[in-house]
Amino acid sequence: MIDKRLHDHFSIVRESPLFKNYYQHVGYTSTPPVMEKHILRDVLEDQFDLQSETKGVYLVRSGGSTDKPLIFPVDIKENLYQRELLAKELIRYGMFNSKTIALNLFSYCDMYRSAGILDDILERCQATTIPLGSKSSFDFMHTTCIKFKPNMLIGTPSVLTLFAKYLSDNDLSVSVDNLMFAGEYVLESQVELFQKVFNTKCIYSLYGSAETGIWGWSTYTGNTTSFEILDDIIVEIENPDLEGNGTIIVTNLLRKRFPVFRYAMGDVGKLEYKNDKRFLVLKSRAPKSFSIEANSYFLNDFDELLDIVDRFQIQLSMISSVLTQLKFLVIKSDCKKEESHQIVQQVTDALHQTLDMNPAFLKLEVELVSESELYANPTTSKTPLIVDSRE
Repeated sequence: MIDKRLHDHFSIVRESPLFKNYYQHVGYTSTPPVMEKHILRDVLEDQFDLQSETKGVYLVRSGGSTDKPLIFPVDIKENLYQRELLAKELIRYGMFNSKTIALNLFSYCDMYRSAGILDDILERCQATTIPLGSKSSFDFMHTTCIKFKPNMLIGTPSVLTLFAKYLSDNDLSVSVDNLMFAGEYVLESQVELFQKVFNTKCIYSLYGSAETGIWGWSTYTGNTTSFEILDDIIVEIENPDLEGNGTIIVTNLLRKRFPVFRYAMGDVGKLEYKNDKRFLVLKSRAPKSFSIEANSYFLNDFDELLDIVDRFQIQLSMISSVLTQLKFLVIKSDCKKEESHQIVQQVTDALHQTLDMNPAFLKLEVELVSESELYANPTTSKTPLIVDSRE
């Protein structure tokens, strides 16, 4: 039996033109299934028709597959209302205020909304935003810092790291007290670089997704990040371990026109309660997903590889503080020696259709291997589908 707020919202979800077919066989007294990204993408492809909408929508792209991106519609008024609630909390928290001058290095391209979203939230906090974006040249970023003297840098850790490396490599530095990141996990080596090059004193973070909006905020404290949560966001922890960590499931009660109910974020964490407040403590990505430079990928994104090979294992490691080496070890049991190069090329071509192949952040390798060459966990002897050895 689901709790009352979820129950009440489920009645709205079941009547939604987007989801009524999907949930028609789910009763009110049973717990509705978790909505995963690949299921949501299929529902949108089948049920959402932009031309049939009688009023405008806010379209936002979710990080991930470049071949089949998830483009999610949001009601404009509901979206702006959520940002207004968030802005009030960020002012109360002290992240942004009327004296904030933020150099915005998030993305403005290819239907990604992160930079525009932050511009709007900052302005709702009566702060000043300098809208450069991640595609600006590092020289222009530096020149802009000198001219306008921002007291906050905002962007993904990857882009902020590239900017910091540019300054360091050219014997340059800037003094910016505050930094805010979102979109991906930050490495301790990146934090050390920020503090050295940017002279950063305080680091903040925001949390959310294209499908659920931004609804969490925190101060970076090291290995774990504890996010405060908007009141109208329900967070559940699915299949928790002994420490309380499990899959993060989110329902946004503010989104009624295009609701996403019990949505799997692709992250692992736990809930804590302090002074009548909820806190989400992030631990890692879920075992069936990984992220590279704010793009999140799930195993289902690579289903088409099984039309080419019998099995695959994904291995991730860091070449540098921003460059990820992504190895796909593939097995084709009946492959003849003269066919191996063709198989590798077919897999590589398929991956180029799925992955964002920005060479600044990703180095891809495909190897045809035997079963014994796959990584096996030394404790369990199991062979995981994703092996992520990054920090």
